[in-house]
Amino acid sequence: MRPDAGQVARNFLAEELSSPVQASWLESAEDRAVDRGVMRGYPDVTGVLADLVPRNVSPSNAISIASRLHRIKPERLANAVVQSQDIRSSENREKGIEELSRIRDEVLLWTDFLERKLTEGGTRGQDRVMLLAAAYLEKAPLELCIKAAGEFGPRDEASKRRFREGRSPRRRMQDVGVDVTADDRAAFDSRPGLAMSAIHMDWHHWADERVETRRWIERITSPGGVAAPWAKQIGERLLELSRRAVDAPFFPVLDTWTAVSDDDSKRISVVAQLFTQAAIRDELARETHRKLLDWAKRGNPMQRHVVAEVCRGSYGHRWPGTALVRLRHILAIDDAASEVAADALVAYAAIGSAELARVVDTVETWIDRYPNHPAGPRAFLALADADKSIDVLATLLQLAKKAPAVRDFLVCGWSATLAQPEVRDRAYQSLVGWSKAVHAKGLEREFTFGLLIDVRNSHEPVDAMSRFLYGSPDTEDPAIVSARFALANLRQVDRDSKCLELNCPVRGAHGVNLRGSAANSNTQEE
Repeated sequence: MRPDAGQVARNFLAEELSSPVQASWLESAEDRAVDRGVMRGYPDVTGVLADLVPRNVSPSNAISIASRLHRIKPERLANAVVQSQDIRSSENREKGIEELSRIRDEVLLWTDFLERKLTEGGTRGQDRVMLLAAAYLEKAPLELCIKAAGEFGPRDEASKRRFREGRSPRRRMQDVGVDVTADDRAAFDSRPGLAMSAIHMDWHHWADERVETRRWIERITSPGGVAAPWAKQIGERLLELSRRAVDAPFFPVLDTWTAVSDDDSKRISVVAQLFTQAAIRDELARETHRKLLDWAKRGNPMQRHVVAEVCRGSYGHRWPGTALVRLRHILAIDDAASEVAADALVAYAAIGSAELARVVDTVETWIDRYPNHPAGPRAFLALADADKSIDVLATLLQLAKKAPAVRDFLVCGWSATLAQPEVRDRAYQSLVGWSKAVHAKGLEREFTFGLLIDVRNSHEPVDAMSRFLYGSPDTEDPAIVSARFALANLRQVDRDSKCLELNCPVRGAHGVNLRGSAANSNTQEE
């Protein structure tokens, strides 16, 4: 019987290379010994690479892996483990995980094997392309890999036929190191890591064919392409390749995937996930931030939608200031991406008081600095939506009772929003939503309508407010009628008289610093 590959590797490290400490890195849970030979001053890293050598790897390949593992310094692995377990710093933890991944890549390189198979024998053509297709489409049906290989280069029938002539495609795959599973799929179980190593080597060795390789990937992953359902895996492998590659293909391929204006939800989700992964890679982070900003400014609906989805996820939580800048550009146009951006803004504000304060401060700045831009009003209406964000709105109204700055934000936000023609219908619907929420006792009647009186007094009665106050031929909702009656009959305070109440409903409706300055302050912060 073939011996267990992991045991072969451990024995080789412990006996032949006299390194029991490194052998312990490969120990599985059931094989761990009592005396593990832990280095003094370093954490226990026993079993941290237990899955590095699968059982079905040949003994000779197990020896090769063990030899490369022997070159890894114990202190390097120990430091990576310590970082990966740092619960106090997510940045350190991710760096540690990345270093462990880098160590695994170094150990599992198959450079010598690939040199022998693909370069020393002068092999190009079918063998190289078949291996490349299997590497990008690992675990895909073998027939799909063969079809994808046939799309490389000229796409005439003669070219596609070449991949089925001579040796059988399965035999050709096996000869270049690809395993064919029992259910007829391409795999690399007997040579773990060979797929990425082949991708790296192909990109660097055949530099004159990089453009053709990229075009091939774009072709097979285009909508309707033979490998379109595998776009996410292919994108992840391009991401890893691009971390250290010349003429990195990752971002150009994403540009091609989103160049169309179709609202392809699956493709949008895939690209958004890839951007999120790229942002945490040191080598790609700067370009990722720049690309997201560039796409946010463009008019391409699909690219704008991708940016909004990225900012709604973990990217927005990790870099909130950066994400908010991109959301401002997305909110410039009323489309599907703008709806996602508004949802992202509200979801972030709902996390906690610090996040809500950041969003309020940011929206206030947008309204102040860009008075003619619809982003500020659209963001304000997202926060003031009684239907979609009732919890955030209720929190703002509760804060407004105690903090004049928050009340000022609501009054001035409404004033700026009502003056913006592009959001007229949305503003009216929001006012209707407030009325219905009061009618259903979801919002406090006196305070809410008192705030709207202050808005009315500081705003010329036109557009949405006019329609809300004075009626609409097609709207006679009881909640709106009640709101009109309340706004018409609540006692008004003389703006020129001294207001003795701390939370005076008309205090600071004009020229107020929304960051917390006292009412009627003469100073303004930038």
